[in-house]
Amino acid sequence: MKGSSQVAQARLGAVLCLESPTMLRLIGFFLLVFAAMFVLRELPVIGGIFRIPLLGFYITAILVSVVGARLAARVTDRSRQRRLARELGGVDTPYNRGKLGLLLLQQGRAAQAVPHLSAALEADPASEEFQYRLGLALAGSGEYERAIEHLEPLVARNEDYAYGAVILALSSARFSAGSARGALDAIEQHDRSFGPTPESCYHRGRALRAIGDRGGAARAFGSIGSLASKLPAYQRRAATHWWFKSQLAKLGF
Repeated sequence: MKGSSQVAQARLGAVLCLESPTMLRLIGFFLLVFAAMFVLRELPVIGGIFRIPLLGFYITAILVSVVGARLAARVTDRSRQRRLARELGGVDTPYNRGKLGLLLLQQGRAAQAVPHLSAALEADPASEEFQYRLGLALAGSGEYERAIEHLEPLVARNEDYAYGAVILALSSARFSAGSARGALDAIEQHDRSFGPTPESCYHRGRALRAIGDRGGAARAFGSIGSLASKLPAYQRRAATHWWFKSQLAKLGF
C-alpha cells in the first residue's frame, strides 16, 4: 500500500508539473526551438551550423528568444496604440485629431490619417509638424501631387525641418509622381545642406536610374555601404534598410 501511495503521489506531482503555466511555456519553447532548428538545418550555406550538436541548439534558442521578444513587444505596442486611438477619437478637437493622425500614420494607416491631419492643419496652419506629417500621409496614400503641394512650401520655408527629412520626403513624392529630375533636384539640395546619407544616396541612385544614368546610379547605390560603415552603431540598422532597398532598385523593383 505504501509503495502504491508513493507512485500515486509521484504521478500527481508530474501532472501538476505539466499543468503549471510556466512548465507548459517552457515545453512549448523547446518544441519551437527544435522545430525551428530542423528548418534552419535546410538553409543553404549556413544550414551546416545548425547541424552541430549543442551549438546549433543554442544558436536556434537565441534566435527564437530574440524573435519572440520582438513579436511580443510589437503586440504590446499595437495594443497600447489601439487604446490610445480610442481615447483620442473620443474627444473631437483639432489637437486630438492631429495626435490621432500622427498615431495612425505611425501605424502605417496613411489614408486614415489624412483627414485627421488635414483638420489639425486647418486649425493650426502654422504647424510645420502637421504640414510635414500630412505630406507624408498623402504620399503614403498615393496622392503624390497633393503631398508635393504641402512639402514644397515647407521646404521653401524651413529646409532644416526634421534634420532635412522633409527634403527627402519631397524627393520621394516627386519621384513617385513621375518627376525623376525634380526628385534629383531635391536630393542635390539635401546633400548641399546636410551631406549625403544612405537614404539620400538611395533616392539619388533611383532618380539617376530613372533618367538613364546607370553609371551614376551604380555609384550612388555603391556609396551606401561606405557611408553606413562610418555611422554610429545605432544608425546602422536604418542604413542597412536603405542598402537592401538599393539592391532591389538595381533589379528594377
